[in-house]
Amino acid sequence: MEENREQNDKETQSLENVDKDNLEEAELEDVLESVPPEHRKVIERMIISSSVQMRRSLPSPETAVMKKLTPDHISKYLDGAELEMKNSYAEKFHRKVFTFLTMIVAMVFFIFLVILLKDNPDVMEKIIYTVGGVVVGAFGGYGFGKNRNDE
Repeated sequence: MEENREQNDKETQSLENVDKDNLEEAELEDVLESVPPEHRKVIERMIISSSVQMRRSLPSPETAVMKKLTPDHISKYLDGAELEMKNSYAEKFHRKVFTFLTMIVAMVFFIFLVILLKDNPDVMEKIIYTVGGVVVGAFGGYGFGKNRNDE
């Protein structure tokens, strides 16, 4: 038993002396295969705990940024967010006004066509079917329906 502890201590010291950062996965497996099975789990735990400690000691970029943050920065961010919300609202409002005006112009155009072609019912029928198809296509899929999903 004493002999196993000495061997384990020697292997642990030899593993600590080797630079773990430069070991590749295959080399690490080779080293662990040479360790007796009863000591392998202990060494694996030591390797894992040392790698976790190294990760904790290195500051993350987010931590560095958070340390430099001041209330002034937060105020600027909130002002920017408020401005973006106002711009988004204005954009949605203008889009609705544009859609409404487009509908009014389309209705006026359609009424103008009906008045202009009241004496030619054959031509008026073809134009009404064509305009109706374009309007249904615009509302149904590509134009108006697609933009509604973007909001």
